[in-house]
Amino acid sequence: MSDNKNALTPFTGCNLPAVSTEKLDALDDVSQATEFLPRIQLITKGKYVDTGKIAPGHWGVPQPGGEDIIDLGDKIDVIPMDGRTKALDVSDKENIISVYDGKDPEFQRIKNAPKNTGCMWGPSYLVIERSTGKLYELYFSNKSGRQEANKIKPFLVSRTPCTLGIRYKKGPDYGWHVPVVTKCSEPFASESVPPIEKINEEIEKFNNPQKGGDEKVPEDEAPKGRAR
Repeated sequence: MSDNKNALTPFTGCNLPAVSTEKLDALDDVSQATEFLPRIQLITKGKYVDTGKIAPGHWGVPQPGGEDIIDLGDKIDVIPMDGRTKALDVSDKENIISVYDGKDPEFQRIKNAPKNTGCMWGPSYLVIERSTGKLYELYFSNKSGRQEANKIKPFLVSRTPCTLGIRYKKGPDYGWHVPVVTKCSEPFASESVPPIEKINEEIEKFNNPQKGGDEKVPEDEAPKGRAR
């Protein structure tokens, strides 16, 4: 017997029913701090790296609150389910501007804003990630990402898996990690995808997004001032 009076004793000798996956998923859904879809990001630097939460060059999912991140590794498999254009102005964290119509003048303002002004734009995809079996937004908002993002379109059309890896790119003064999209030959098992009802629900929300609202500032996209 343990001397620790506070030690937890598992109920191994009791005939208790198992906690179902459906119930765990339901608890996860109502525990989310935001209505916005969680985002998969390629992390190359920043606070998550500095605090040892994730290695540089890994894909991660920032958690509500902004202090933690789920490390998915340097290579992940996803199935693209839908896509859209997206522009963000995050220069004012209290009043983030998000625009999804590429013809909108506000979209063009953000697209043509100078560098380091908290403005970003590019394709946004709704994807299912294999290891977690969940839906995420995958947003290619910088030049390196946009150059690779077009390779996802064939997989979106066929709704088949692709692999997201990384490549280290070296410039004159510094280096950074960029995404690499390749074909994935291994299909997703049924347990690696959400129920079709959940997929359809998220596709509907993805295609009818709120404008502005509670959008979060992506990691490593530090605003430097408002572009007007």
